[in-house]
Amino acid sequence: MELIKENMRVNEAVLDSSTQKMVEGDIIVPDTKPDILKILQVDAVSCITDKEVSDGSVDIKGRVDLKILYIPDSEKRCIKNIITSFEFEEEIANKRIDMEDTAVINSSVERVEFSLINSRKLRIKSVVGFEYEIIKIKPLEIAVDTDEKLEIKRRTVTMQNSAGVSEFSFLIRDRISVPAGQSSFGEVLKADYCIRDTEYKTMTGRVTAKGCVGVCILYTDTNGNIEFCESEFPFTEIWEMEDVTEDCECDIEYQLDEGSLSVEEDTDGDLREAAVSITVTAQVKASETLEIDMIDDCYAPYMETSLEREKLTLEESAARPSMQNTVREVVEIPEGAPAISSVYNVVTKPHITKAGIERNKLICEGRIEACILYVSESAENPVYSVKKNIPFSYSLDCEADGDGLVPKLKAEIKHTGYNLNAAGEVELRCILSINANVIRKRDIELITSAETGESKSRAESKIVVYFVQSGDSLWEIAKRYGVPCGAISEFNELGDEKLRQGMRLLIPGK
Repeated sequence: MELIKENMRVNEAVLDSSTQKMVEGDIIVPDTKPDILKILQVDAVSCITDKEVSDGSVDIKGRVDLKILYIPDSEKRCIKNIITSFEFEEEIANKRIDMEDTAVINSSVERVEFSLINSRKLRIKSVVGFEYEIIKIKPLEIAVDTDEKLEIKRRTVTMQNSAGVSEFSFLIRDRISVPAGQSSFGEVLKADYCIRDTEYKTMTGRVTAKGCVGVCILYTDTNGNIEFCESEFPFTEIWEMEDVTEDCECDIEYQLDEGSLSVEEDTDGDLREAAVSITVTAQVKASETLEIDMIDDCYAPYMETSLEREKLTLEESAARPSMQNTVREVVEIPEGAPAISSVYNVVTKPHITKAGIERNKLICEGRIEACILYVSESAENPVYSVKKNIPFSYSLDCEADGDGLVPKLKAEIKHTGYNLNAAGEVELRCILSINANVIRKRDIELITSAETGESKSRAESKIVVYFVQSGDSLWEIAKRYGVPCGAISEFNELGDEKLRQGMRLLIPGK
């Protein structure tokens, strides 16, 4: 007997966890820079530069980029900077990891501490957090029909068919100009980059991704006065993924690998333009939700039937709730902090702290970490930063219900807007997007093969009297005696009548 099977692939999470690593070192002030009098800010960001999957481990290489602003110990106390990097290595070891697996890894600096050893030496300690998922793409063959006439019991399952996990790198190049009425570039202190306003569209064999990179440049003019300028660089990328269809959904994680800029003269010979180059890596996980009418059980009437099964734990996508909302918050400047002259940059990052399913609702709680860097009117603290945690709580409609549900959430800030009000407070507007995939884990048995043997020995004309037991189904009774379900129903004139405990059934012979 030949089983007709449908081929699909599932992403099996070998590992799905997080870890931390301390990255530390000493920084010596370059000979071209003056001594340090006071540290104003230490900004740290991390990126993964290389990863290698082997049997039993994933080896990670990365970098922490540091941007340090300080007031020099000199007569002219205009702000100076130190730009440097620390490299790191980390190993994720687990005997379940196979060299054919795919690693999706994101890193971020969770905390940075510094201490001034002397005017020429600075000690930095940063805690780098890693969120990682080790994925095994597993092929499955699911029996959906047979080439012979059998009694078949079917089961509909909703599954995530993997369309692939891929990684793409691309380069963004553009120019930013100093706004009219603002001083020309003297010395660039720091440049900050962020990706926002992302969206995607799937087509047969490809994914089109759009978004923009926000760029902020903090600099001093030739007189040492602090200025800044900002711009957005849109991008559109098309990635070839052979198994992607227009019905696929993608989970895309972006990472800014490296950014560089060079100050250049404009047509009037003034230093008012900067050429910017940014390298971005996108980790793309694509899948399609399929409903499959699989064979749950089968047998050949009046014949011995042998089935081979494989036990599997599968993840079904039970629901995909999502929402987008604007979170507003007024951030007051703490007492003792210098007053704001102008806001340089606002960095926002969402964190999910609690998620659960209650009465067809996905309850989601979390916070948005907002870091506001601003230029002040204080000579002692010309650049200052304020941090604020903004809590949020939402209830999303969720069709899924029952036991064994695991919500997997992704929170993203699509856009951050801000303005400075008359009271010297910063009014924030964050467009928060939450997308969830509610997973139900189920243990099922896939039929891998079916064989029929000799006819059953029961006399063809023999009729058996059977009394229905608690928990019986017509299917189980029919399979036990090897007769078609329809034959029992017709012989007993059941119609739509349901089985009851103690009911007498006549089981016909062949």
